[in-house]
Amino acid sequence: MYTLRQYLLTLSDPHGLTRTLGEIELCRDAQGNPEFSAGNSAAVFRIRHEGRIRTLRCYMHPMRHLREIYGGNYLPEELFLYTSPDSGQWADVVLGDWIEGTTLQEAVASAAIAHDTERLTALCAAFDRMACRLVADDRAHGDLKPENIVVAPDGGLHPIDLDAMYLPAFAGECSPELGTAAFQHPARTVSDFDAALDDYPAALISTALHALALCPGLYERYRETDGLLFTPGRIPDDPAYRETLLLFEHAGAAAQYRIARLLLSPGLRLFGLRELLCEHPSAEANGTVPELFVENGLWGYRTAEKIVIRPLYDSGFEFTEGLAAVRLGQTWHFIDTVGRTVLSFPGCEAVKPFRNGRALLIRAGHRSEADTTGREFAV
Repeated sequence: MYTLRQYLLTLSDPHGLTRTLGEIELCRDAQGNPEFSAGNSAAVFRIRHEGRIRTLRCYMHPMRHLREIYGGNYLPEELFLYTSPDSGQWADVVLGDWIEGTTLQEAVASAAIAHDTERLTALCAAFDRMACRLVADDRAHGDLKPENIVVAPDGGLHPIDLDAMYLPAFAGECSPELGTAAFQHPARTVSDFDAALDDYPAALISTALHALALCPGLYERYRETDGLLFTPGRIPDDPAYRETLLLFEHAGAAAQYRIARLLLSPGLRLFGLRELLCEHPSAEANGTVPELFVENGLWGYRTAEKIVIRPLYDSGFEFTEGLAAVRLGQTWHFIDTVGRTVLSFPGCEAVKPFRNGRALLIRAGHRSEADTTGREFAV
């Protein structure tokens, strides 16, 4: 076992105490304090090495599989740590690139407090792109959370802290840690160690980000939670979760609604998550009107060649006059031929497709009609 004090002692005057790195310098802030962050298993120091700003990841206790995870950045027995005034031992470290930016946690907090929906929408898109890659391959980060994601100045997202990573070579082993409870499936155990580890946190974070993009005020109302809006162990009774589902339902955000519903899964593997994260409406309808079809109890639209709108809806009608009536939860919407929500009619028990520019609505037993701009008329 090593201590933070031992690392600080070595890095404050590292001359002669490195095996291969040569000269390194510990970066300090304006007050002269060493720049580092410390977690349960490691401390990460900001250093200068060969004219570049780098990170040096130093461990409080031995960790397995560092070579497989970090490759050539893993430096075994690199730093000499004093255990007494005249003796010590060599400790393993990981040398990494310094990524300029803020954590996703900090970026979200700043944007939500400022009610910057444009910034939050951009973070949603960037996270979903990154999460798509994470859930689609045969690896897993293992401790995916906003604090372990750096938002670079160009808007790109970069996962950090890979110590709990799963690789195919580790199949059959137990997980070295359970990840941060605020972002993990409540049923996760050390026996769960496979490529599905990122499914639940990816869905949880994506759901929270999209909810905040629609309603930044959620952050202030639920900022006391341990995670980002939600408490996994309290879903589905978590009030933030219930409010988010209604928010997606009323906005016609079908993919986000289905991702949020996946958080009710009793298991860690969320079937269909990759498609929901990775697929987006086409910008072109190609002149073909897609037809209604059902799969696993949900309704979508397809042409003879492909699925155009994935099955996301609880009910639906065929397209008429360029729009189709669909029900998401208890709310009716009209979508266009590439799946974009065009009109929404909360509170309607039923609607009918457009005919001659008008659609019939039934709300609280009363009939009305709406035109393609969403204006309603008594009948």
